[in-house]
Amino acid sequence: MDRTKYSEKLKDPRWQKLRLEIFERDEWCCQRCFDSQSTLAVHHFRYIPGAEPWDYPPELLTTLCEECHGEEYEMMPGAIRELVEQIKGKGFFYDQIKEIARGFNQLRGNGPPYISSVIEYFLSNDEVFDMIQERYFAELHEKLEAKNAKNKNG
Repeated sequence: MDRTKYSEKLKDPRWQKLRLEIFERDEWCCQRCFDSQSTLAVHHFRYIPGAEPWDYPPELLTTLCEECHGEEYEMMPGAIRELVEQIKGKGFFYDQIKEIARGFNQLRGNGPPYISSVIEYFLSNDEVFDMIQERYFAELHEKLEAKNAKNKNG
């Protein structure tokens, strides 16, 4: 998107109203470092193609100080690449990755702050991962048996 046009949209009263609502909701405090003295910005967790800045649902917006906002833009691409590589490295297939994505979607915006620790634990603890994998293959085996029985009977 053209930066000039976008910066003009940020002057729109509808964006200014939503921006103030987000600051109020977040108690005028950076939601990453909890700074309440620095200049604040509203951060979009993700962009929706074609959406106007004021059309975003509040759960996709958060308050960040200028420093944290800059770090998010600088560090997020690398963090996303690392996450994808970790998921792929655990041997997930596309349908499983879609299930993981649906699980994140159900967290809806401000999920519990400990969720990343839980995910890290399940993906990094070999015993737990093996147990989950074993359960997955048992479930897959049951589905296959049910499918074979249905095909045989029907």
